[in-house]
Amino acid sequence: MDAHYDWMAVGSGAAGLASALWAAHRGLKAIVIEKAPVVGGATAYSYGGLWAPNNLLQRAAGVDDSAEKGLEYLRFLSGGFAEEEQMRMYVKEAAATVEAFAQLGVPFRIIEGLPDHYFPGAPGSLDRGRTLEVVPLPKSALPDYAPVLLESPYMPGGVSWTDAIKWGGLGNRYSWSPENLKHAASVYAAGQGLVAWLLLKCLEKGVTLLTQSPVIRLLLETGRISGVEVKDVNSTRQIKSKCGVFLATGGYESNPEFVRAYQWFPNSAPHHPPTQMGDGLLIAGELGAFIRNIPNSLSSMVGYWIPRPGLEPEFHSAGIQELAYPHSIVVNAEGSRFGNEAFFQEFVVKLREFDVVKKHRYANIPFFLLFDSQFRERYPFANIAPGRPLPDWVKRAESLGGLAQHLGINARQLQQTVARFNDNARAGIDPEFGRGQSLWIRKVGDTKHPINPNLGPLEKAPFYGVELTPTESSSAGLYTDTHGRVMHLRGHPIANLYAGGTVRVRTEYGAGYQAGLTLLGGMTFGRMAVEHALLGR
Repeated sequence: MDAHYDWMAVGSGAAGLASALWAAHRGLKAIVIEKAPVVGGATAYSYGGLWAPNNLLQRAAGVDDSAEKGLEYLRFLSGGFAEEEQMRMYVKEAAATVEAFAQLGVPFRIIEGLPDHYFPGAPGSLDRGRTLEVVPLPKSALPDYAPVLLESPYMPGGVSWTDAIKWGGLGNRYSWSPENLKHAASVYAAGQGLVAWLLLKCLEKGVTLLTQSPVIRLLLETGRISGVEVKDVNSTRQIKSKCGVFLATGGYESNPEFVRAYQWFPNSAPHHPPTQMGDGLLIAGELGAFIRNIPNSLSSMVGYWIPRPGLEPEFHSAGIQELAYPHSIVVNAEGSRFGNEAFFQEFVVKLREFDVVKKHRYANIPFFLLFDSQFRERYPFANIAPGRPLPDWVKRAESLGGLAQHLGINARQLQQTVARFNDNARAGIDPEFGRGQSLWIRKVGDTKHPINPNLGPLEKAPFYGVELTPTESSSAGLYTDTHGRVMHLRGHPIANLYAGGTVRVRTEYGAGYQAGLTLLGGMTFGRMAVEHALLGR
């Protein structure tokens, strides 16, 4: 393999592949270096949404949108933690990036029925057209020599957001027709589909892909990044890059030391691939890169650990799965609800409430997911199909009081909480926390539920419960300018070093979260970094 390239992307998620593809399109000899034996990173785990205001597909569909409305919505999301220049850049360049990659043969479509997260209440929010996804790619389209794609533990293989909404929501997956599932098994969709399309186009453009090759050091020559040092099985070697190195290594969710340094909770779990160890922060940080944190990030979720005999336990993120389905509830140890279970952005904020006087710890931790037999008759739990027996690690009892005893919950308060919850849930309302009112989260619940896609009473024994754990998404990252150049602690760019995706701090939308911003943001900075590097050739 050649040791000299024009452009190098470290990481094979959407940001890295998009950067390499755009570099090859612009005439550069490009390589993607991935430390895992499979490609896709956190992108392959994701639902694959791309958020672009005022995009070409909206215009073709006659949807009224504008850059000004998109900017207004980003300002709302930011919570004061975004930068005006970065927000303006995103609004302008995200739509341009979709158009650019569409012209390279990556087909996108609107996810119909999916509004902005905060529609209609937020200024600038829209009911349709901004969240896009790729059209599923037949698996046969990838050549035999293509590297293997990472599989997602969250999105059923080959199922797109469009499919899930059309078929009644993720909560209805076990009622999806065999014909639909048979077709889904033959395609790549959602986040895996985005990876597959970018990978296919990279291969067609002659991009080199190197797997099982962790980058352990950036090479610095005459004040410029000139390449990387890669660790092979028994040795190390250097690979040079003339125009730039683009870091797309993902976050640090699987690195306990980084999580404890930058995140809110003293104990949390990862819902990202185990490769997300903060490699980009490490290799850029040792050269003086500015690592910036956005402390009030709303992209965290919750989930639970699944024991596996003879193996390490597996973490299952439940934020837009079990917690969004009817006939479930979340309570703290006092037996009280404390937030809207179905809308993880509201819910996680409640977990951060600190009891200074009585407990001197987080007031709502520990906390527990409870559900009844109606839930089990209709919905999966821990990827176990409805109706099938649950393992012994899931606590159960014939009464709520008995379940409370098993889990260490205040039984009297729990019974009062559930009685009040049930009275309202039978009418399909939640006056305390508004569960089921978000138009966005209703789409990932059970749209075939007779009253509310996210809400139903707990009243049929036996009752089940597990303890939940917060799960963090990286809130710290490399600070870059609007070209994607990594900035030094002293305020100047590190020459030839760029970054995009979750290794980069999200100054274009700050504290908030909107599905599709992260993936398209990575692709956008990947494209813009190449364009900036070409100016300096």
